[in-house]
Amino acid sequence: MFCPVLRYAILTASAGHLIRMASCQGDSNGVTINGIKLPRINVDAVVHYHDTCISYLLDLSKDPNEQYNEDVLTAATILRFYEQIDGKYPTLSPSIGMDSEAYLSTVQFIVSSQQNESFYAYDTIHGPRRNRDIHAIPSTSLRHSACLIALRQEIWSGFLNQRTFRLPVCPTNDYTQFDHVNDFTWTNRILVWCADILKFCFGEGKSLPFAEKMKRWSALKAFDLKWESNKPLEFKPLYFEEADPSSGKFFPVIWHQNACQAVGSQHIELSRILLAVSDPKLSRLGLAARQANLALEEELRCIIRRLVGLALSNSKCPSLFVDAAVGISVCGEYLTDPAEQNAILEFLANLEFQHGWPTAATATALNEAWQTRALS
Repeated sequence: MFCPVLRYAILTASAGHLIRMASCQGDSNGVTINGIKLPRINVDAVVHYHDTCISYLLDLSKDPNEQYNEDVLTAATILRFYEQIDGKYPTLSPSIGMDSEAYLSTVQFIVSSQQNESFYAYDTIHGPRRNRDIHAIPSTSLRHSACLIALRQEIWSGFLNQRTFRLPVCPTNDYTQFDHVNDFTWTNRILVWCADILKFCFGEGKSLPFAEKMKRWSALKAFDLKWESNKPLEFKPLYFEEADPSSGKFFPVIWHQNACQAVGSQHIELSRILLAVSDPKLSRLGLAARQANLALEEELRCIIRRLVGLALSNSKCPSLFVDAAVGISVCGEYLTDPAEQNAILEFLANLEFQHGWPTAATATALNEAWQTRALS
């Protein structure tokens, strides 16, 4: 109410999302909420809100005391969401083009300028206590929350573009610590670990000598192994049921107490994709290569099933569906059963229909990949 740059960022993202939803659901009458038509929410309104928000951002940038405050960072992360769901960039697949990442670059610049290299650190990512005064300036908890959103957005982009993580991750994270913390802190730690693996997989790991690469990969993998045997009680599912393809149940049922735990579990799975494909011991040539690649493909299929199962089993959190779609876009091509492929396409179509997230291009790319593999 009192911060124009945030107000117009929210209006931009909200109006843009509502228009996307109306388009995805085939509503030719425009935006309707609870049976009430809202004719003033249209493309022109989105452009107006967006241009107004940019003008306030430009004004703030002229003031050296306000240039990188929490309002600018928060507005940039909100506009980044608008950029991701904007119909002009309708794809989740790096093979057929990505969104412009204009606001992601803005977020990257702000965070890198505002924070030191240890901001995304395993042992301090819990952040400050929430500000009691919601109008506090500066608001340290608002800035921290915006940085956490930026962290997840950058993980999505890193996966989809198959590139390194570009925000400042602490270079000395100790993933052997398994002290007692709440489930929100554990999920934040998992996100930092996932970001660190992205840096290894698509960045620094590429240039390391084999011995150093093996040492670094093993240190990152050690967290996964320890998590599997020592995960906090809160992250153990309330209920688990294996998939049963013979009865049309292609994905496992995995209930969690809250969305935070489900988000953490999904990012464990996304990280496992990266660890699996970046294993320095993976055979590339020779007699063992084919068998190793077959085993890798089966591991990736299992991960995809769990990602989708987590989303469907905890369906009140839309971001879980996006996390699953990210995994699908990266390695969904390895699904070979036609019935399971149809279930994946239905999942993607429902994500676009229910939440406006662009998935049609990913579905097209998957169909092409499946046809190519079937002919080979």
